[in-house]
Amino acid sequence: MYRTAIGVGLAAMIIAAPARAGAQDLSRLHQPVGPPIITRTPVLQDSLDRISRGSALWREALELIRGAGRRALVLTPDQVAVAEEGGAGPFEAGVLAEVAPVTYAGSRVDVVLVVVNVPLLEEIHARRNSLRGELEADLDRILAHEVYGHALPYLLAGDLSGRCPDPQPGQRADTACAIQRENAVRAELRLGRRTDAGLGGLSLAWRH
Repeated sequence: MYRTAIGVGLAAMIIAAPARAGAQDLSRLHQPVGPPIITRTPVLQDSLDRISRGSALWREALELIRGAGRRALVLTPDQVAVAEEGGAGPFEAGVLAEVAPVTYAGSRVDVVLVVVNVPLLEEIHARRNSLRGELEADLDRILAHEVYGHALPYLLAGDLSGRCPDPQPGQRADTACAIQRENAVRAELRLGRRTDAGLGGLSLAWRH
């Protein structure tokens, strides 16, 4: 996952509240036809399209799950709520991106939620007076990690055995499953190589 600070994360499982996303009932998404990645947010769709054009690995993975009825929903914070004791609250403002598989029958996974905090990313880049291309490249890096690194392994496996983790404490970052997958797509897109578990692989963390 990408977070704005080490140790910041979700306190509970992300649940869908996606009336705007057109998916009030997640079970309706389990259909054998249709795209395996769904978003209603234009900036996210543009990023997904750029990655698909530039990465053969990405395209191959999508072909493997196409027709299986499994989906990744790529959402923004206003399209989700977080399960909390006594109700549901907003997505944590300081979290840059997060992934949550939706399970049924114990460990089966047909839907994975990918939440990208586009407003936060845009705010950070605005403070840095970044070029538009720098923001777009960071968004591509984040989706390479969250979708290709985390979501697609769940969807390829169809259950929780597809978990592809981030680095564990003391583990070298670029040996972790999700970052290895992220770096493979980054190489195809010429987006550099991620070597740490934090934000150092994003241009928003680099000094101008």
